[in-house]
Amino acid sequence: MREFSLKEIKMQDDFWRGYQKLVAKETIPYQYQVLNDEIEVDVQAERQDNNLPAGKSHALANLRIAAGQENGEHFGWFFQDSDVYKWLESLAYSLLNQSDAALEKLADEVIDLIAEAQEADGYLNTFFQLTRPNLKYRQLYFSHELYCAGHLIEAAIAYDLATGKTKLLAIAEKFVEHIAAHFGAESQKIQGADGHQEIELALVRLYEHTGNQDYLDLADFFIEVRGKDPDFYAKEIAENIELGLSTETPLVNLEYLQAYTQPKYQTQAKGHAVRMLYMASGMAKIAQHTADKHLLAACEIIWQDIAETKMYITGGVGSTVQGEAFTSSYDLPNETMYCETCTAIALANFSFEMFKLTRRHQYLETMERALYNCVLAGAAIDGKHFFYVNPLSINPDHCAENPDLGHVKPQRPDWLGCACCPPNFARTVASVQHYFYTRAEETLYVNLFGASQIVTADFQLQQKTEFPYDNQISLTYQGIPQKIILRKPSWWQNLEVKTTGKYREFAEYLEFQAANKLEIQLTFSQPVKAMIANPLLQQAINQTAIQRGPFVYCLEEPGNEFSVELCHLQPENLAAEVFETADILPRTLNIKVQGTASKRWQEKLLYQEYFKSETAAVWHLIPYHLWGNRGLTKMKVWLPLQSS
Repeated sequence: MREFSLKEIKMQDDFWRGYQKLVAKETIPYQYQVLNDEIEVDVQAERQDNNLPAGKSHALANLRIAAGQENGEHFGWFFQDSDVYKWLESLAYSLLNQSDAALEKLADEVIDLIAEAQEADGYLNTFFQLTRPNLKYRQLYFSHELYCAGHLIEAAIAYDLATGKTKLLAIAEKFVEHIAAHFGAESQKIQGADGHQEIELALVRLYEHTGNQDYLDLADFFIEVRGKDPDFYAKEIAENIELGLSTETPLVNLEYLQAYTQPKYQTQAKGHAVRMLYMASGMAKIAQHTADKHLLAACEIIWQDIAETKMYITGGVGSTVQGEAFTSSYDLPNETMYCETCTAIALANFSFEMFKLTRRHQYLETMERALYNCVLAGAAIDGKHFFYVNPLSINPDHCAENPDLGHVKPQRPDWLGCACCPPNFARTVASVQHYFYTRAEETLYVNLFGASQIVTADFQLQQKTEFPYDNQISLTYQGIPQKIILRKPSWWQNLEVKTTGKYREFAEYLEFQAANKLEIQLTFSQPVKAMIANPLLQQAINQTAIQRGPFVYCLEEPGNEFSVELCHLQPENLAAEVFETADILPRTLNIKVQGTASKRWQEKLLYQEYFKSETAAVWHLIPYHLWGNRGLTKMKVWLPLQSS
């Protein structure tokens, strides 16, 4: 199964196209200003630690210093270059959606700068170039050199696709040549992998873009070598000390790095959540091309471990700030969790790659959940403020006073010292159409719903709908004979199908036979659902979360008479009403439900004997991805059940 080129798909709907316009008009120019230190912004550390970089980005200045264009010292994280690369990738995708001469000129200038910063032999990483040039590829347990290279590769592919200009691609391929000269199965080469995965999936994309088998082979090497020698990083550290190159003696957590055994033997999601999911995405992409049964089996069991025991209802993952990591099954705290925006993006990507491998609907369900909830929550509606952490429950007073919540921001900051999430959000939204359709043999798959169009040399498909605001979808197909398969999402009900051709209905999809021309009209309902969690998930016991369509809803103080802590709902008697409003976005579907509010205690007691004291209340909920856009406020996703 393959993706369509982003040149072949155009979004036309109010919802996703609206976000893409926001990214193009506001987010990309703003992010450039921040990366270039042009404007005064509040750049916060991603968690409470005075040793973490904050205050400015300096990412473009680092490149200028490495290029010899100005004097100064490297500032920021050792992976700061990747912020620029992801910004370039989002700009490239935006150019595919709508041409912009000014943005393209800006991108060309940044690409020229990157070319100047690259060393003659192809190496490119400003942290090591400026601070420890004698330790290139010698501190892989933390270095992120290949992580940055991966993001450079992905940006280069996107810019080549968008503009036909190959300068950035040439820079990336020159860097890959340098990497290939130092890493590989040959005895004289480095037999290890970067601490942070990314190069693996980027190399497969480069193989898909260029057809160069060497790139796929190198990706496979990095997956195969990881964890093959669990002592690799310890040996690396000892050798650096022996050679007098470093005195550092760090403790290396192999589970954090997913290097405790080879990936093909791993059966659980462990360690740093983004690293785990980037690695799994790379494994799935490699398996698509090599049919490696061991990688496929590992991917399936890892995905199952995440989706069935370690994923929040919003599609977020990562239960703890300690290592930004997975914890045990069914351990999903709502207030202290991590749920990094990047992990939701990575989960959507991993799920998409697994669908391409297996064609199973559950992967699309999870991809959709992550995209419509945790991913979109990563940015404010102005496109200029961003979450790193996406909580499911928040009390601003707790965040201010409790050091265990130092990583949880009650409002989206202007920017973050570790700024992986803001440009990751931008590149994901700018390219969201690539999730909508896939193709295998003579079959076209419709994975997501939104007004859009595919135009290829073989066929055209027009999807017309006002989803998510409306419950109708119209598809018009013209072209070569082929099957069209539409996913039946779990939130569809009362489906009615009208078509000019033949179709079959299965439990999880609709299959149509298109003979040159075909028209399909679908009508359905999106009922408000009261969701409950597995009883093993103690943090959600005796609570319910409200969902409609792919959207999870939450409760904020604005628009409600009572504090969110006082809300109780009775799932079997919600009396839910869906209504459209322009309070946050130009079009937003909010939900009004009947419930009760616990009366505030008259006495100032911390504890007292149980008593039932509730009053009828109407509660107004908004889509989770829009929370935090109306000032400082409390918020909850999981709401207590009303006592009988």
